[in-house]
Amino acid sequence: MKIHAALATSLVALAALPAIAAAQPSAAPPPPPGGGGYYAGQPPAPTGGFHQRQGRPMIGFGLGLGNLQIDDSDVGCPSCDYDPVAFEGDFHIGGMLSPRFGLMLELQANGQVVDETSYGTTTMTQITAMVAGQYWVSPRLWIKGGIGAAHLAFDYNDGYESEPIDDGAAVMAAVGYELVSARRFGLDLQGRVVSGSYDGIDQNITSATIGLGFSWYGLGSGGAVIVVH
Repeated sequence: MKIHAALATSLVALAALPAIAAAQPSAAPPPPPGGGGYYAGQPPAPTGGFHQRQGRPMIGFGLGLGNLQIDDSDVGCPSCDYDPVAFEGDFHIGGMLSPRFGLMLELQANGQVVDETSYGTTTMTQITAMVAGQYWVSPRLWIKGGIGAAHLAFDYNDGYESEPIDDGAAVMAAVGYELVSARRFGLDLQGRVVSGSYDGIDQNITSATIGLGFSWYGLGSGGAVIVVH
C-alpha cells in the first residue's frame, strides 16, 4: 500500500534524527573579532522562559487510561462482570528542531478487554505508528499532532495467537502540561486522542486517554543535574 511505503520512508528519516542532533559540534567556534557577546553560529537564547533544547535528540514514553469507541459507540464487554478500562502506552523518538518544536516517530498502543470466559480474556488492540510534531505554546504547555498507519487485532491470553482484523490510517491529537520542566527532562500530564480508520471493516476506532508522559532531551549529552524552574 502507498501509505505504508510513504510511512516507512518517513520513519527511517525520523529514526536518524537523534544521531543527527547528537552529532552537533560540542565546542563553539571562536568568537568574532571585537569580543562579541555571541559565538558565530550559536543559536540565540530563547526568550519567554523556554528551554534551549534546539538540536537535542528527544526520547520518551507515556502511560494512560481512558476508553475506546467504535464509531460513536463505546467498546464494551458483555461477558465481563466489571466495566473494563482501556489502557494506553506510547513511545517517541526524534529531535528538537527549535526550542519550541520537535519532530518525532510516535508509536502508540491501546487495548481493552472485550470478552472474558473461563479460558481467558480477549482484548481488542490498536497499534499506530505516526510521524508527529510537538509545539510548545508556553514553556510548559504543548500541543501535538500526528499522522500514520494503524493496525487493529484481537489478542488472546488463552494460548491462541493474535487475530488481525484490519490495517488502516491513523491520526492523533494531544495536549500536555509539564509538571516538571527542565532543559533535559519533562514530566507532563497529557490527554491524547487517536483515531484509526479501517476501510476493510468500514469503521473508525478512537481512543481517548489521560496519563503521564516522560521525556528526555539530549540524554547523556553532558550534565545530569535537573533544575526545576
